[in-house]
Amino acid sequence: MSTSPAASSSAAAAQGLVGPEQFTFLADMIPQLVWITDNTGFHTYFNQRWIDFTGYDLADSVGPDMWNNLLHPDDRARAREVWGHSLATGDYYRIEYRFKAKDGSYRWFLGQALPRRGADGEIVAWFGTCTDIQEQRQMREQLEAAYSDLEAKVMFRTLDLEREVQTLRQQLGQK
Repeated sequence: MSTSPAASSSAAAAQGLVGPEQFTFLADMIPQLVWITDNTGFHTYFNQRWIDFTGYDLADSVGPDMWNNLLHPDDRARAREVWGHSLATGDYYRIEYRFKAKDGSYRWFLGQALPRRGADGEIVAWFGTCTDIQEQRQMREQLEAAYSDLEAKVMFRTLDLEREVQTLRQQLGQK
């Protein structure tokens, strides 16, 4: 007995399952780069935002190492280490790194992923996102610079006050 696509779709919806069309719509709608790998870390899916940001289509993007080549050179070794740890242990994947855009510029992203496990508990796939955090990183850097500037001003003012106190003590000692 066969079921029609509409019946299958309705049955899936009744069970709370999302079909391929709904998944693609959702993955392309959210403001993240979405990706999936197999249990070994081989990329099997990227959403349209990935393609739009990097300029690489799915065929050019799949594989275990292609994404690492788009990272800023200073972030590659750390990213490989963190991802390798997650693959080996099944631990939650979380990292901040810079991805190269199709125009050659770099932007900061927060990468996160969780494993999907089969009935036997073994990892069958990883589902991940990369969220653009460029503005947050710039704000953090500006706040850190402002804090450092403020610390320097407080230190110099404290030194000035200590000198004034020392001068007053000397003047009082002479009288």
